[in-house]
Amino acid sequence: MNQRSMSDWDEEENLEETTAQDQQSFILGGSLISIGIIVIAFGVGWGLGVSPLANLTWNWADLLIGIVAALPLYLFFFCTARLPIKGFQQIQQFLLDELGPRVEHGKVWELFILCIFIGLGEEMLFRGVLQSWATQYGVIAAIIFTNILFGVLHSITRLYVIVATLMGVYMSLLLILFTPQNLLIPVTTHTMYDFMCFMYIMHVYRQQKRDQQTYETE
Repeated sequence: MNQRSMSDWDEEENLEETTAQDQQSFILGGSLISIGIIVIAFGVGWGLGVSPLANLTWNWADLLIGIVAALPLYLFFFCTARLPIKGFQQIQQFLLDELGPRVEHGKVWELFILCIFIGLGEEMLFRGVLQSWATQYGVIAAIIFTNILFGVLHSITRLYVIVATLMGVYMSLLLILFTPQNLLIPVTTHTMYDFMCFMYIMHVYRQQKRDQQTYETE
């Protein structure tokens, strides 16, 4: 077994403090960006004559539908993360590298609030405003237009653009297939999906760190 010096402990303590600051910055920054997207949704909606809140109403049944609808998305994410396919492995590694250190010690309730802001902001803009506005050119055209834009703006890798586009189509269908339309459904699905993904990334990143530390001390 290797003996650890005081300097090693000091370095770890400094690293933990830096990581904690990064995590708080990530949560605060992500929340502010999402709030900014909500403001943009209102601005774009005003310009296009569409209210981003027009189809948003509180309903316990639709909330439950949104929660249940998040499960197939997360199951897809969970399964593809384990497939020996280079493209999906690249996506997972990117998420672990970029998000892992920022959510490792994050408080669950803080991450959940962040996910609410993300889900609300993106769905208000893409489904609440852009899709609603584009429906005048046909429902299919509106879905295609909205989600190609949604996919491109989630550009991490080429494969991720495709995946994000298809997930956007799923959100769009959740809005239009239930009567009356309620933006609460895709907002809830988006929120819960992001939250479950954050929890997965946190778990896997922590496990990888434990395995690395165990290896280094042997």
